[in-house]
Amino acid sequence: MARKTIICILTFVLVCAVFQSFAFAENENNDSGNEQNVMLANNGNAMYRVFVHSSANSMETHAAEELVDYLTQVTGASFQLSTGSAPPNGPTVLVGRNALTENLVPELSGNMLGEDGFVIRKSQQYIVIAGSHSRGTMYGVNYFLEQYAGVKWFAPEHTYVPNLSKLKVTVGNDVQVPRFEYREMYVSDGNDEQYRAHNLLNGKYRDRYNHVPQSQPWLDSWSNYWPYDVHNFYSIVPQTEYHNGRQLLAMDEKVRQIAAANLIGIINQRKAQGKDASYGFSQRDDIWIPDAASQAFAELHGGSLAAPTLDLVSDVARRVSAVIPEARIGTLAYMFSFEAPTGMTVADNVVITAAPVFKDHGRPVNAPQNRFYEDNLRQWADISKNVILWDYLTDFNGGGYLMPYPNLKAMSETLQFIAQFPAFKGYFGQQMQNIYAPGDTGFAYLRAWVGAKLLWNPNQDYKALIDEFVQGYYGDAAPYISDYLNLLQQTFEQSDSALTGSTPITSSYLTFDLMRQADEWFEQAAAAVANEPVLLEHVQKARVEVDYVILMRGVEYMKEAGDRGVAWDYDFTNRFQRFKTYTADVVHYKVNSSIASLYEMIEVGRTVPTVPDFVRNLPATDWIDYQDNALRLHAPVGTKIVQDPKASDNAAARVTGSTNAWAIQLPDLTLPRTGKWKLYANVRIDPGTGSPGAKAFDYGIYPPKEDTAWKAYGEFADGEYHYVEFPWVYEYDPALTVHYLWLAPPNSTAIRNLYVDRIIAVRQ
Repeated sequence: MARKTIICILTFVLVCAVFQSFAFAENENNDSGNEQNVMLANNGNAMYRVFVHSSANSMETHAAEELVDYLTQVTGASFQLSTGSAPPNGPTVLVGRNALTENLVPELSGNMLGEDGFVIRKSQQYIVIAGSHSRGTMYGVNYFLEQYAGVKWFAPEHTYVPNLSKLKVTVGNDVQVPRFEYREMYVSDGNDEQYRAHNLLNGKYRDRYNHVPQSQPWLDSWSNYWPYDVHNFYSIVPQTEYHNGRQLLAMDEKVRQIAAANLIGIINQRKAQGKDASYGFSQRDDIWIPDAASQAFAELHGGSLAAPTLDLVSDVARRVSAVIPEARIGTLAYMFSFEAPTGMTVADNVVITAAPVFKDHGRPVNAPQNRFYEDNLRQWADISKNVILWDYLTDFNGGGYLMPYPNLKAMSETLQFIAQFPAFKGYFGQQMQNIYAPGDTGFAYLRAWVGAKLLWNPNQDYKALIDEFVQGYYGDAAPYISDYLNLLQQTFEQSDSALTGSTPITSSYLTFDLMRQADEWFEQAAAAVANEPVLLEHVQKARVEVDYVILMRGVEYMKEAGDRGVAWDYDFTNRFQRFKTYTADVVHYKVNSSIASLYEMIEVGRTVPTVPDFVRNLPATDWIDYQDNALRLHAPVGTKIVQDPKASDNAAARVTGSTNAWAIQLPDLTLPRTGKWKLYANVRIDPGTGSPGAKAFDYGIYPPKEDTAWKAYGEFADGEYHYVEFPWVYEYDPALTVHYLWLAPPNSTAIRNLYVDRIIAVRQ
C-alpha cells in the first residue's frame, strides 16, 4: 500500500471520544435489534482473521489486504489474511461476495445494493463485509475502516489512524446504499485515485482530459452513469452548413440524421472496447443566436432555448436506442438552456446535466438570491428521471483559486436540497479547471471530504463533519481555524457580495476587520502546532488565502487602519516570502494565469488610489471603483498588470496594440446585481504611429454586439489617462448567460500599448 503521512494521536481521552463517534455512528439502515459487541483486537492480540475467497478479483483482494493493513496499524495487533475455498475456523471477517456470504447475506443476490452498496453484518462467528459488486465490497471495507475503526483519509497525503490497543465495535445489520449514484468532488488530488475510493467517490471526470493514466486493477471500477463528453455539437455534426448561431440548426431533420448515425457509430465502438453504451451530445460552451425555426419552437415551450435543444437530443436519443436499445445520451441544461421548457418531458435514456453556472455559489441553491435556479432545478426534476448537478465550488477567473471562498454551507445545503428529488442521481463538484488548480492550499480538501460524506448520506450534520475534518487535519490549531471559517462565513452573509466564477479579490466581504482578525488567528494557529511539522504545513497552506488578500489589498487596508487609528502593519516582505514558500508548487492561481504572473502583480507596488473628481461628492454607496486587480485579463495575448506611475494606484492592466482581442473585461459576475449604472474606464495609450483620426481602441458592452464604440488616436496621443464614458447604462440581467464590459486594442501600430487603470461604476 502506498504510504502517506499517518498521524497517530495518543491522548487517551481524545482517542476514546473520536473512536466512540466512529464506532457507534447512527445509521438509518442499521438494524439495532441485531447488534453485537465484537472485540477485534485486545492488547496487541488480533481476535479475528480476515478471509477473501480464492476466486475474488484484484479489487476485492486489495480491499481485504487494506483491511488487514489498517487494522494492524490501528491496534498494533498482527491481523492475518487467508484465502481459499472456505474460511478458517473461528472468528473471521469475510470480505466479498461468494457462496458463503450469499447464504449469510441474501441481499447480495438481488439488485437492492446497486453497484456501490454493501452490507456489514454479524452472522454466526463471522463479520461479513460485502457488496453485490466488487466496488461495493471495496467501499464496504473502506466504510468499515472509517466508521468502525476510526481511520480517516482527510487528504491524499494525510491519513489519520487512531492508536487503540483495544478495538471493540458494535456490529448489527448495517446496509449501506448511497443516495447519489454518481459522486465526484473534482479537486487537484494528483493521480491519487485511492484517495477518492477511500472516500467512496466513484466519479472519474479527469479521464475525459486524458491526464490520468489507466487505473490500477484494484481501483479500475468507476461509475458509468454520467455519459462521456460535453460541448460536442460540432464534433458530432461536423458539417458547417448545419452550424448556426454558434450552435446547431436544432430543428433540421438532416442534423438529426447525422447526429444519430455518428452517435450510433461512436457507441458501437465503445461497446467493442468493453465500455458502456452511452455518450454525450450537448451544446458548445458558447451563446446561441437561434435560427427562426428553433426560436419558434422555444416560444411554444415557455420561451426557453432548452426546448429546441432538448427536442433535438431526445429525437436523436430515440433514433439511437432503436438500434442500440441500452444506449443512453447525455446533454446539458446550461447557460441559455438552463431554463427548463414547459410542456416537455425528457426521455428515460437521456441524462440531463444541470449546470447553474451563474448562481450565487456562496448561498444554497434554494436561497432567495438563487430563486431562478431553484425553480428551474425543481422543474428539471419534474420532467426528467435522470439529472446530475454540476456545481461550481471555486473562483476560476476573478481572484482565483487561492482567495477565500466561503461556500461550505452553500455546497452542503445545496446537496441536501437536491437529495429530496429522486431525479437527481449524481453530483459533480468542480473545484478547478482541468488539473491545474492547487489542492492543498486553502480549504479544497475540506470541501472535497465534506462533500464526499454528504454524497453518500446527505442526512448527516455538515457542521459536525466540518468540525471533524478541522480537528483531524489541523490538530491543536483547530479552534483558530474554526473561528476563521465561522467569521468568514458570517462576514460574507452580512455583505452584498456574491460568489461567482469571477469574484474579484476586491469583494466587499473581504473586509479589513476580517483579514486583521484572521491574521491574528493564523499566528496563534501556527504557534499551537509549531512543534508538529505536518500540522504546521497544513496551517500555513490554509493561511495562503489570507496572505493573498492582504498582499493584494494591503495598501488599502493600511489606509483604513490609519484612518481608524488602528495600529497595524501588513509586513509585506515577510508575508510575501511566506506566501511564495507555500505556493511554490502551484501552477495556475486561476484559469490560464500562472503563479509567476501573480508574484509579478504583487510586486508592482500599489499606492492608495485617488478619488475621481466626478464622484468626489457622491455617497460611497453610489459609486464603485473597480481597480485593475478586479478586471478579467485575456492572458493568451499577453495582457497583464504592470507598474504604471500614471495610474491612480501605480498599477494598470496593459495589453499590446497588435491584437484586437477583447483583452480587458469586467464581467457582470463582478458588477452589481441591483440598480442601473453608468460605467467609466480610465484609459491611456503608449503612442505609436497613429494619425489623429486613427483608431486607438474599441470598447463595448456585450451583448448586444451592436453596443460597440471606438476612440480616436488624437484624443489619447498625449499618453495621459482620460476617462471614457460608456454610452450605455448597465443593468444586471439574469437571463443573459454572458454579459460583460470590454476594451480592445486596434491590432495596428497606431498604439504600442493600451492601459486600463480602473473602471468606475456610478449609480443612476
